Amino acid sequence: MARLHKEFIHFNRELKLTTVRKDGLKNSRKEIKRKIRNWFDENKPDELQPKFAGQGSFETNTIVNPIPEYENDVILRRYDLDYGIYFIENDGEDNKRAIETWHNWVFEAVEDHTDQAPIKKNTCVRVIFADGHHLDLPIYYKKDGIITLAHKTKDWIESDPKEFYDWFNTEKNAQIERIVRYLKAWKNYRESKNSSVKLPSGFSLTILAVNNYAEFDNDDQSFRETIWKMHSELSRTAGFKCLRPTTPVGEDVFQEYSETRKTNFMNALESLLGDMERADDEKNFREASEILRNNQFGSRFPLGEDKDDDKKSASIAAALGAAGIKPKPYGY
Repeated sequence: MARLHKEFIHFNRELKLTTVRKDGLKNSRKEIKRKIRNWFDENKPDELQPKFAGQGSFETNTIVNPIPEYENDVILRRYDLDYGIYFIENDGEDNKRAIETWHNWVFEAVEDHTDQAPIKKNTCVRVIFADGHHLDLPIYYKKDGIITLAHKTKDWIESDPKEFYDWFNTEKNAQIERIVRYLKAWKNYRESKNSSVKLPSGFSLTILAVNNYAEFDNDDQSFRETIWKMHSELSRTAGFKCLRPTTPVGEDVFQEYSETRKTNFMNALESLLGDMERADDEKNFREASEILRNNQFGSRFPLGEDKDDDKKSASIAAALGAAGIKPKPYGY
């Protein structure tokens, strides 16, 4: 049975950002920070002045290189970065403005930062760069130690992105980081091939991966068993939930999922499990890798050597059968 640990490790190298790319994205944030600070200093000197903190997958080191897109023969890398803007009250102050006011001020501060106009969203202001990446600027207000997000349709929502960063750093190891990257790359490829199917966010997949992590020496076995545990957990009666581990603690981030979206996700997981099982049962490294490359990850997943693996490994075929799961072909 083919063990594809080496191929998964190579895949991880393809997914990770290079130091040059990281530095470039950090410079984007640095320039935005300078721009916004200068705008508030010049135009709103008597208001609270902004502070900044990175958040999201860039901070947790689980961001992945997106599937390249081309426009006029130029490669676009559509990275999605988050950079929180914080307004912090001092003792005795009470100058929280309307949510729309904060959003408008940040929009004005970055309005001419790039050639493309910023986008006003419910949770942030989005700045789009020429190379395809964009920077989301969510706005937070901190008073008496409580941090709230300025949501244009849901009012002020208690939220603390740093808590999630701290939680993940406490739970993670190098293999968990890789598994989260594999999941995000899988999501990217599946959605690129079928735009009508929307899989869970990278945030949700990160929670599921951490909560269902199965540790093995080999990444392919660890990834496969983690997916199996995720599927088993979500299949339980009233078990289709993904509970936020940080503020607001216990919120089900799947709460508003339609039955169609739930079914699509479960079908996608079953398709992935089936192909992971078929790859594990295949003795030839190249043929095993082709199963995952063609159906689940795309051409970024490397081809294995055209030779057989004589080693034996554990299989979850019996568990799949006992659960009534029939491997689904790609596209379901």
